[in-house]
Amino acid sequence: MTKRGSTTLFLALCLSVFGPGASMARAEPATLDLAKYRGKIVIVDFWASWCGPCKQALPFIAQLSHRYRAGDVVVITINEERQRTAGEAFMRQVKSSLPVIWDSTGAIGKTWAVNEMPTTLLFDRTGKMRFRHQGFFIEKSAEYQTQLDALVKEH
Repeated sequence: MTKRGSTTLFLALCLSVFGPGASMARAEPATLDLAKYRGKIVIVDFWASWCGPCKQALPFIAQLSHRYRAGDVVVITINEERQRTAGEAFMRQVKSSLPVIWDSTGAIGKTWAVNEMPTTLLFDRTGKMRFRHQGFFIEKSAEYQTQLDALVKEH
């Protein structure tokens, strides 16, 4: 098994996610199976409540994903704070209903060598990571859009 394959398997076995419409306080976690996203573009965004640029990045990413055919682009956000309540308050503040994986141990971030918030990873339809962005810069919006457009056009 390749390193990428073993990483995908690791993530598929041990992550929990809340759906976009679920109440974060009461929802039961569901297992995230990355294999079910084959054939889709996947955006994975690492964020934290203390991260100023994350306040712009999360709404921008949500807006980007809505520009495409329903189900073609999947967004998964990962919060790596120990205190989930801060993350929940942040999501309410930015009015985000994006799915959140609560990774209080930081294991997922370590897997992807995330050391800056936000960090955004874009995966193509085969599950290969094609683009990585550290930080968020509104002046690079067109670049982000172009990269996502390119991935969506690939078949």
